[in-house]
Amino acid sequence: MYSNCRRKTSSLLLAILFVTSTALASDKTDIADIVQLEHDAVAADLAGNADFYAANLAESWTDGMSNGEFQTKQMLLSDLRDPARNITTKESITEPKVRIYGDTAISTYTEAYDALIRGERRAKTIITTNTYIRQKGRWLMVAAHSSAVPVSEPAAVAP
Repeated sequence: MYSNCRRKTSSLLLAILFVTSTALASDKTDIADIVQLEHDAVAADLAGNADFYAANLAESWTDGMSNGEFQTKQMLLSDLRDPARNITTKESITEPKVRIYGDTAISTYTEAYDALIRGERRAKTIITTNTYIRQKGRWLMVAAHSSAVPVSEPAAVAP
């Protein structure tokens, strides 16, 4: 009886290890896929590629922008298709981190950019959180939020 119990316990532990290692491997793949999507978005911005966003944002996508406004997918696509008023000249992301929760993922990173947005030049550093869901085997961004990183003022020199 003791031997049978040990065998069942061993089998259960092996099954748990298999499931855990499979889930970890899957999470690593998903994390790599989402980090790649974030880098592909930078490339799309620099190329003025609205088609990237048309394909990779959910129809209901919204963005809480660092200027305090909300934007929809349709607003973003309209802006991107007007290169006279919207063009990104420099953009980079650092410190991308992705957390997977089943078919939902959260991505965070720091972004620095210089762009003409709706005819206004903006150069700033922001922190961003993007939310993705997996639908039909692929990741779609459903929401984004960014906040401006305050510019540090030089320390005042005492008289």
